[in-house]
Amino acid sequence: MYAYKIKELAKRGTALLGAAGMLAGIGTSALPVFVSADALNPLTERSLTLSSSSPGWSYLDGSGNTTYAPPNSGANGQKTGNTYSFRMSSNGKTIKAITFMYCTTPAGDCTAPGNDASATVPGTDDASHTDLNIVNNGSQRVMTSGEYTSVGASADKTPAADGSEGNFVVLYGASAGGAGGVAYDSPSSTDWTWVSGSNSEPGASSPTGKNNFTVIKNTTGQAINNGDYFKIVFYGTNANYITNPGAGAFFVRINTYSDDTTMDNTTLVDGGVTVANVMNESITIQTKVLETMDFSVGVKDPDTLTDTQLAKAGRPALGQCSTLLMADPLDSTVTGAADNTAGTAAYNALPHNVLKLGDSTAEYSLKTSQAYTVDSYWRLSSNSSGGATIYYTGHTLTNTVGDQINPMNDTTSGGTPSTPGTEQFGIGMVQDNSSNFLVSGDNYGTDDGDNGTYNGTYADYVANGPSGTGTTDVYAHLPRLFPVVPYTNYKNAGDTTPKYAFNANADTYAQPIASESTDVVNCVTAKMRYIANIAATTPAGIYTTKVNYVASPQY
Repeated sequence: MYAYKIKELAKRGTALLGAAGMLAGIGTSALPVFVSADALNPLTERSLTLSSSSPGWSYLDGSGNTTYAPPNSGANGQKTGNTYSFRMSSNGKTIKAITFMYCTTPAGDCTAPGNDASATVPGTDDASHTDLNIVNNGSQRVMTSGEYTSVGASADKTPAADGSEGNFVVLYGASAGGAGGVAYDSPSSTDWTWVSGSNSEPGASSPTGKNNFTVIKNTTGQAINNGDYFKIVFYGTNANYITNPGAGAFFVRINTYSDDTTMDNTTLVDGGVTVANVMNESITIQTKVLETMDFSVGVKDPDTLTDTQLAKAGRPALGQCSTLLMADPLDSTVTGAADNTAGTAAYNALPHNVLKLGDSTAEYSLKTSQAYTVDSYWRLSSNSSGGATIYYTGHTLTNTVGDQINPMNDTTSGGTPSTPGTEQFGIGMVQDNSSNFLVSGDNYGTDDGDNGTYNGTYADYVANGPSGTGTTDVYAHLPRLFPVVPYTNYKNAGDTTPKYAFNANADTYAQPIASESTDVVNCVTAKMRYIANIAATTPAGIYTTKVNYVASPQY
C-alpha cells in the first residue's frame, strides 16, 4: 500500500486566529459565499492510501499478465481501491454525506487528474496514458458487519473480486479510541450508499470528461463529536473501482454534510481540505529459479544408521535431508569393518543394489510353503511447482530360458494379497496409513534424551540437531512420503495383511506408483517391498529381474 499524508502546520491555529480577527472587521455581506464557520474547522489527521500507486495504464503483473494483478492489488493501477482516514473538528453534528472530488490542484478550479494521449480528444487513454476515472456500475454495496469482520478487517484479505462480499465500508470510532492506534468500531451503519461517479470539473480549460467526483450518503446519518474518527474504504473489484491517473500528483477535496440531498454551504459540516497522492510506475523485478531434482534409489536408508556406521562405509554424516540412499547389499560393510579404509574398500568393491530374495540358509531359494520379501528405498527432492510423479519399469522374475513367475494383478483395487503356493511377484510401499505416509517397520534410533548433545542417531538429530535446538522435521526430515500420495494398488505392503501389485506391461510402459500435483517435493522417502511366491509346478532355475524407478517433475 502507498500513502501520502498532509499534516497540519504547527502554526495553523495562530493563522486561523489572525484570519478570524481580520474577518471581524469586514461586513458579512463582503464574505465570499463559500466561507463558513464550519469550513474553518477542517478535517484533521487526514490521509489517503491507495491499493496501488501504479498509473492506470499499468495493470499487469511482472510476467505481463493478470495472474498476480487482480483488482485492489499493488500491481493493478486500473482497478484500485482508495482508503480515507480523518478526524472530525465539529461537535454535536450528524454526517449524512461525504463527497470526494479528484483534481490536479488542491483549491480553485478543478481539472480531473490524468495525462491524455490526445490534446484534441480529451479523455483519450492508451497503453501509457490514462485519466482518473471512478467506475461504478450500480452494483456497489456497503459491507455488512459480518462481511467486514471476516474479510475486510483482515490485513491479508480483501472482499471477493466479483463484489459478492460488498465493495466499500464506512468505519467510525469515538475519540476515546486514542490517536494513531484507534480501534475502529464495526461499520458505522449499513445505510451508507456509494453513489455512482460523475464528472465535476468547474473552470477546467481542458476537461477530461471522466468521472472524478463521487459521494457516499446515509439517510440516517452518523452523529459525531470533535475528534471522532472516520475511515472510508473503497475496494477495487471487477465492476467497481477507481482508475489511477497516468502520471503525476493529484488532490482529493473532501467535504462532509449534514444533509444527503442538499450538499452546499448551508449543510457543510467540515470541509475545505484535501489529501494528496502521486503516481509512480512500478519497479518490475525478474529473475530465475532453475529446476533442481535429487532422486536416489538404494537398499539402505542412511537415516537408520549412526554417524559411526556411516563413516565405516565412507559415507558422510546425516544432514537435513540425507538424499543419497545406501546402495549396499551387506550390513557387514557398515557395521563390522575394522576401520574407515577397510569399510570404504569393502563397500566400493561390492556390486550395489543387489537384493537376494529367498531363504538365506538355502542359497536364497524360494519355497512353496512361505512367502519371501526384500526391501529397497527411493528418495526424491524437486523444486518443480507442479510436483512430480514416480514410475517403475521392469519385468517379472524370469529365468535364463524364459520361464517367469506370474506378476500379481494390478487391476485389483488396493492390491493383491500374498498366497504361498501360488506363483506371484509384486511390489508395494511400506508406508503407514497416516496423512504423512511415514515409513513403517524401520528402526530410526532412539533419542538419548541428553537435551542438546548430538550423538549421531537419526532420532537424536531430529530431536536436538547439531546446535542442540532442533525440532521435528527442521534439522532432519521425517522418513515420509508426504506430500506425495501413493497409488491405491501400491500403498498396502506394510499392512497387517499386505497387498502388492505388478503390471505385466511395466517393461514396455512406465507405471505410476505415487504422485503429487500441486506442490514442490521435499525429501520424500518411500520404502519398497518385493514379494515372491512359487507353486509346486514352477520350473527350476535362477530367476532375476531389474526394477527401475523414474521420477518425472511437473512444471
